[in-house]
Amino acid sequence: MARRNNRGTNEGTVYYCEANGYWMAQLTLAYDPLTGKRKRLSRYANTRREALEKLNELREKFACNIHYDAGKITVKQWLDKWKETYKAPKLRENTLASYERVLNICTDAIGYMQLEKVQPSDLQNIIYSNIGTDKYRTCQYFRTVIKQAFARAVKERLIIESPADDLELPEKPPKKPFIKPTIDTWQTLLDANVGFYGWSIAILTVLVTGVRRSELLALTWDSFNIKKDKNGNIVSGTVTIDKAMGIGKVDPVTQHLHIYVGRTKSVSAIRTLPLPISYIKELMAYKKKQNILRMASKNWEHPEMVFTTNDGRYYNPDVFSSLYSRICKELGIKTTFHQLRHDMATSMKASHQFDFKDIQNQLGHSNIQITLDTYTHMEEKDIEKVGEWMDNRFEKIVNSGK
Repeated sequence: MARRNNRGTNEGTVYYCEANGYWMAQLTLAYDPLTGKRKRLSRYANTRREALEKLNELREKFACNIHYDAGKITVKQWLDKWKETYKAPKLRENTLASYERVLNICTDAIGYMQLEKVQPSDLQNIIYSNIGTDKYRTCQYFRTVIKQAFARAVKERLIIESPADDLELPEKPPKKPFIKPTIDTWQTLLDANVGFYGWSIAILTVLVTGVRRSELLALTWDSFNIKKDKNGNIVSGTVTIDKAMGIGKVDPVTQHLHIYVGRTKSVSAIRTLPLPISYIKELMAYKKKQNILRMASKNWEHPEMVFTTNDGRYYNPDVFSSLYSRICKELGIKTTFHQLRHDMATSMKASHQFDFKDIQNQLGHSNIQITLDTYTHMEEKDIEKVGEWMDNRFEKIVNSGK
């Protein structure tokens, strides 16, 4: 076998192995910090020309400072490591569960592939074929999560460039029409005969705050700050929104979903909101009702919670949504629960007393663009105003030239 000289980093050599009858291309990399020895990558070939080509391929690859172990890691191995290292420590449990569902879609499809072999078309095919063009939101979430994962792989020198940078989404479906709840809608909801003892006060709470479903069900009694005068009369009150109820993984022992109270969706979602005195009086009457149920119960698990099941457990947000949908179907109400929240923004805007920053703070949006894009809808009278203004403008301009 031909003698090999010591080589510097990213230098290589080609030689013939007489004992085995093949050519070897070998590239010398940096020192291994664990062993103190130089790392070398080898490729086998049948001819010297083929060996030289493989050596050039190695040089091009590692000229970009690609990690020594880059060619060994699979998509599944990297996504698991990325999730546990970068996401699990900081994400809320239900958000992490959403990430895991997306990552599972990817690993089910291409988890076996070497990370460095993944092409944009492999990921694009997952969006169009594995997820489907009729599931726009899932496709959008998949692109967001996978783009983060592959961008980190680039930073860690596992791949040269990300195959997820320019993924396309299916055509966005038209936005569902906003069905504004009327005064009759609110009253019908409040008067509904529901098995949940906290139903009416829950609807009232959404009416006066515009909170999210997860924030509503996570309210604790110490969320409220109620002030009284020396005679015991209520003079003012606020509620601080700083928690959210989430749904985690299924408990492997009990096979029940893990329902928990955690932090809000974002730091900007933490806010303190004023409350009408009349609402506070309704809330205090409700608290007495809850105390009676609690005293009659053998085991009331969460006395700190404003809303619980009829036996004092956390109220599953999905169960609450199903209850709301069933009641609306029975009563012929078309407004979704989330559109009750929309109504807070629309009503504040229509009052002409608040700007968009006020609305953003009330609803706890992370940025004002969400407020502008999603939660404000033009009333018919506003549309009529625009129409009248446009008619007058047209007539003024056209007639001025006559």
